Amino acid sequence: MKNQKTIILFLFISLLFTGCKDLLDVEETFTFRQAFTVNTAQTTFDDARIFDLAANVDVIDEYGSKIKEVKIEKVEYWLTVFQGTEDQAFQGGSVSVSHQDGSDVTLVAALGEHSLHELLNSPQTLVPVTAGINMLGDLAADPPHRFKLHADAEVNEGPLNFVVVFEFTARMVANPLN
Repeated sequence: MKNQKTIILFLFISLLFTGCKDLLDVEETFTFRQAFTVNTAQTTFDDARIFDLAANVDVIDEYGSKIKEVKIEKVEYWLTVFQGTEDQAFQGGSVSVSHQDGSDVTLVAALGEHSLHELLNSPQTLVPVTAGINMLGDLAADPPHRFKLHADAEVNEGPLNFVVVFEFTARMVANPLN
C-alpha cells in the first residue's frame, strides 16, 4: 500500500512539474531584415546571403538551445534605394531559404509584379509559402540559428540600381528550464 502511494505521489509530482514547465514558456516577437544591393546592367538579379540570427537578434542569442519553436508571421519587402525610371517594375521574383551550404532551397514568398519606384520606402506584405516559412522557422529555432536567404527577380528594363530589403516578423517560444 505504501509503495502504491509513493508511486501515485511520484506520478502526480511528475505531471505537475511537466505542466508547470510549460507555464514557464517565454514568447517573444521579433523582426529581422536582410538587404540585397542590386547594381547591374542586366534585367535580372540573383543573390544569396548567410544570415546569423543569433548574432543579429538578442532574444535568439539569449535563449539559444532553449528555443522550442520560431514561427514566421509576416514577410515584407521594400526598396531603400532606387535609381531608375518610373517604368521599371518587377515582373516576378522570389525570396527563398536554404541551409547555410545552399542545399534544399525552399520558396518563402513570390514577389509578383510591382513598380520599383512605388516600393521606395513603402513596405509591401508578401503572401508566404507554407513550406518556406516552416523551413525558415525551423532553421531559426535550431542552433546554430543560421541559414541562407536567396533573392532573385526579373525587371522589365535595366540597368538595375536599388537596394531591396526583406523583413521577417517572427514569434519565438522558449523555455528557460530546457
